[in-house]
Amino acid sequence: MRQFISKRAILRFIAESMEILACSLALIFTDATTKSLISGGIVAFLGAGLFTWAGGFARMEREGRLTLGGPYRFVRHPWILARFLMVFGVILMSRQPLLFLGTMAALAPVYRQMTRNEDQWMDIQLGPTAAEYRALVSGFVPQFVPVKLPMSWRSMDQERFSWSRALLRRPGRGWLAYAGLVGAVVAMMVWVSNAMSVVWWRAVAAVAVSAAIIWLVRDRENHPV
Repeated sequence: MRQFISKRAILRFIAESMEILACSLALIFTDATTKSLISGGIVAFLGAGLFTWAGGFARMEREGRLTLGGPYRFVRHPWILARFLMVFGVILMSRQPLLFLGTMAALAPVYRQMTRNEDQWMDIQLGPTAAEYRALVSGFVPQFVPVKLPMSWRSMDQERFSWSRALLRRPGRGWLAYAGLVGAVVAMMVWVSNAMSVVWWRAVAAVAVSAAIIWLVRDRENHPV
């Protein structure tokens, strides 16, 4: 069990590192335009909204019971899908197609393994109910219509959405997602306005990104869960 949890944590760390690196490179080497800011911003904030929505419900593996509310009736792993949308949106804002191709090539197998690990963890925590849930709800690509819950599940205690859990509590803390995206949009708007030369822009962006990464690392060390 401990070995499984350790592998799961390592995989999450790898995914987070790749995502942060991709977004950092997108910011430093951006070639954003007004149109790319709008299109990429829509995708990124949709991801942040999904991240917040999922964060408002207790994680099923932490509670030892199935989470059936909100996005969990459309997709089994809304957290992973939300992270993909945020990263894709930031790269789309930056107009860096090669960065997108490289990032997706690197992240695709990681995301795939993450979904497998989450399903395995669900099996450990929930037993036969997890298999029933997998048969009804897709893993990564959301369904257009929410799953119709079996009669045997409708008697379960359904958790309601909590804004405090969604925005402030771990493991979600949606305010970090919004803060990061707002910062990226504002920074790229400065680029679009030609307020700085390319050299100064990249230097300032590199310093800002480095400071943000250092803060995130220290925050994770203080709150590893």
